[in-house]
Amino acid sequence: MIDKLGERYEVTRTNIKKWPVGSPIQAALDALEILRKQHPFDASQMRQAKIRLANDEAAIVNNREIPDICVQHMLAVALLDKTVTFASAHDKARLKDLAVLREREKITLVPDAELESLMPLRVAILELTLIDGTQLWQRVDNVRGTPENPMTRDEVLAKSRDLITPVLGERKCSELIGKVMSLENVRDIRELRPLLQIK
Repeated sequence: MIDKLGERYEVTRTNIKKWPVGSPIQAALDALEILRKQHPFDASQMRQAKIRLANDEAAIVNNREIPDICVQHMLAVALLDKTVTFASAHDKARLKDLAVLREREKITLVPDAELESLMPLRVAILELTLIDGTQLWQRVDNVRGTPENPMTRDEVLAKSRDLITPVLGERKCSELIGKVMSLENVRDIRELRPLLQIK
């Protein structure tokens, strides 16, 4: 219990999921976001996509009827929305949305035994072909939000706002984030209580 006490701080080794989806989908969404930053394109410009995941990971997220654990669905939503929010990841109605289904038809999941051998590292390889013939490729070894690839402060705050605002409202959310981000200046921890209450 006291090994490296005062030297190793476990909170800095914490994983924070950037995307509100099942863990096997995290790297796939990271890969799509990276490719779009490098070579911006719209969903209408994509001809096909191939996502490679470890065998066991692929089995968990392959064509599921639960939106946040279906890799094809979540990639389709990300292609259309250019992001994934808690609301969009849990919107069951979009499983039948024609625009999402059109994008989903373009996406193939390939279980990959080589990636299986790298577990528990959750690697994803995304290969895209655009309508003009452009080939894009991205491999993600360390998911965004892990100690090896930490989220920025702005990314953490954006995720916090996405999750907190629908529950507590914009004003309370901003106040709560302000207090937490300057916790060393809070004289009495009980100041947080009213900001954490729904009513």
